[in-house]
Amino acid sequence: MHFGQELPPRARGRRMVEEDDVVMAELGGTVKRETGEVMRMSMAEVFRMRDGKISERRAWVIELKENDFR
Repeated sequence: MHFGQELPPRARGRRMVEEDDVVMAELGGTVKRETGEVMRMSMAEVFRMRDGKISERRAWVIELKENDFR
């Protein structure tokens, strides 16, 4: 899927939490749009592990408009 962005986005880890067989990672990042504008975003990845491998993955990306907390 293409949303008018140049790949790859730049991402940086903020925190990671593990409980039982679930690992959650919070990330922040940017991606340059084809217009030259830089989009800031907040991302989350949630993994369910089974036998040392990822058995389920869920991910969210939210565009940040005002500051890191909105």
